Amino acid sequence: SIDSSRGARRFPRGTGIFPGKPVFFVVFRSVVHFFSEMYAPAGYEDSDDDDEFDEFGFFSECPKPKPAAPRAPLINYELLLNSAVCEGNLEETKRILNLDSSLRSGGLVAQGWPIIFSACYEAHRDIVEYLLVVEKVDANQMFGMETALMKACASPKPTELVYPVVRLLLDFGAIIEVLDRFGCTPLMFACQQGHLKVVKEIVGESPLITVDRDGNTALFLAVINNHYEIVKVLLRAGAQSNIVNRAGFTPRQCAILAGHTEVAELFPAEEEPYLVEAKYRNYSNYKDLMDSGHHSSIDGLLFGMNSEDMLHFFAKKDVDLFDFLTMTDDRLREVGIKYPIQRKRILLGLYDLHQHPWSKSSLNPQQTGSSIDMYDTLEMLANIHRQIIILHSTMVYTKELVGRSQNPEAFEEVMQASNLRRHLRALQSKMRGFQAQLREHHKLSAPKPVLHMTSESNLAIQSKKPWKVCAFLGLLGCVIYLKFRK
Repeated sequence: SIDSSRGARRFPRGTGIFPGKPVFFVVFRSVVHFFSEMYAPAGYEDSDDDDEFDEFGFFSECPKPKPAAPRAPLINYELLLNSAVCEGNLEETKRILNLDSSLRSGGLVAQGWPIIFSACYEAHRDIVEYLLVVEKVDANQMFGMETALMKACASPKPTELVYPVVRLLLDFGAIIEVLDRFGCTPLMFACQQGHLKVVKEIVGESPLITVDRDGNTALFLAVINNHYEIVKVLLRAGAQSNIVNRAGFTPRQCAILAGHTEVAELFPAEEEPYLVEAKYRNYSNYKDLMDSGHHSSIDGLLFGMNSEDMLHFFAKKDVDLFDFLTMTDDRLREVGIKYPIQRKRILLGLYDLHQHPWSKSSLNPQQTGSSIDMYDTLEMLANIHRQIIILHSTMVYTKELVGRSQNPEAFEEVMQASNLRRHLRALQSKMRGFQAQLREHHKLSAPKPVLHMTSESNLAIQSKKPWKVCAFLGLLGCVIYLKFRK
């Protein structure tokens, strides 16, 4: 039929030469179906149902994706274990440890600590006991140069909860005399947090003269945090009250500056308050830079000897670098250092310093082609002068050390052996000189004496013998030939 309104011929479905659907669209549908089977997107359903297409072979509506299968959420055992430990839930802690074996073998919880560190910091004794007894965790396990005892002493929980944990760790062999990366001990942490009962428990086995990176001992930390009873315990145990930290203050001065009047009254009044002079701290002007005493170098040397709190003793006596490098035990006692362990530490540091070989790299020469000012020139000259003082002090120290030798006979034997080696070297030098003279005399003598037979002459004689034999045989043959010819 013809539609007169539009002027176009229409072919009804199921009649004429296009039965059902047009051939072009049927072919196009087959091609689309072929490629859809090869590159079907994930989640779409492949079906031949004609209801998806309209009468021209196009999609009537977009295919719906298949619903994805629900996935099980990932379980963060570290976070769960950290929550269980913080809450003090022992049963939940056991269950999580049984599910994740990596946490049982020393894994870290959400805070970045081993599990025993978190349990000690949260002061849960039952969890700590389970880890030590059942899980066989080492009480001296170290992580980042810290131990479980340090975490227990640094816990902000009440002392009634912290002390049982500390006592349990000590029963399992926890070491008290240990330092972290900042030089702090478990006693320092306990003094800082105010755990009086813990301080009384470990003060007898803790070093009281150990200082942290700021030069503070356990007494300083107790004073700064205003722990009156702990300060009394430390003073009764023998803590030094006349030392200074790196800021140049004594414990009493720290208490006064912080306004802790009651704590300040525990210390005896200072007869003459003393502050370390600036020349022992750094260079402040050109005069200090060219100072022949080089006082500012003493602070760095004491810091390397772990004795930086002793600086004020040397400053009171106006000790310069040369005097410091040649210190003896008697001289240290005169300076005011009365404890033998403190003098021993400084003497061992000086011994190691003088044993260290000197190198030219210690100097700071001027770089070729570089521009320098007056300050740079003075600094280089001061460095050269300081190196000369170090070399001079090393020679004086060695001489004094030899003079104080307890076995002078052994030193004499060493000197005799040194003399013997020197004589041997001189004899070897003379022998080498004699050998050189002999070689010169041989050059002046006859190269081949008359009666001197060498291997070359014997070889020449042996090489002529076959020719003589051949000549004799030839001559004999000629005689025989002439005789028989006649």
